[in-house]
Amino acid sequence: MVRTARFVIAAVAACLALPAWAQPPDRPAVREKAPWGALTDSVAAGEIVLRDVCLTGIAERKPIEQLALYEWLVKMPPRSAHAGEADKVWRLASINPVYAVGWADGSCSAYVDRGPSDRLRAMAERVILARPEGFVLASSGLVDADRVERSVYCGRAGQDRIVATITTPNGRAGQGMRALSSTVYRARPESTLCPPSPTP
Repeated sequence: MVRTARFVIAAVAACLALPAWAQPPDRPAVREKAPWGALTDSVAAGEIVLRDVCLTGIAERKPIEQLALYEWLVKMPPRSAHAGEADKVWRLASINPVYAVGWADGSCSAYVDRGPSDRLRAMAERVILARPEGFVLASSGLVDADRVERSVYCGRAGQDRIVATITTPNGRAGQGMRALSSTVYRARPESTLCPPSPTP
């Protein structure tokens, strides 16, 4: 707990202390007010990462890194979220680890390591369905030897399908299973996970 608290303090201090001249020229200014409430609330932290980083980045074709930095996330080594060297990881300075992962294939995942999975699932569904891409539930069920529940939502942006998944553990999940994993990506022109679009 002491180590985690030190990380939170150090990460927030780093964000506050970075002078304007040291910031990359393409980096937008961070929000004027840090998301203090999200630092102790894993549901609020997960909502920021899913809604404002991954969903916005993929659906609106905005750079994931700029969105992450704008939302006060701190860049981390890929191994911190079990990602590969070609992937990029940012963490919100919350007590429970909450990450945005920009995968090398162009997708984006929001990870919440610990927290109330039922509330995290409800939050993720709410923010996905609130998007203007018209997301609908395509499928939902138990996977991975019935250890987790995965739901797939499909929307559309122009000619592309936008796919968003929600994965949360159930009663059979063991220690170390993430409380929430939500991945967003584009599929052109269709996805095998989504029902085919009606023919005009």
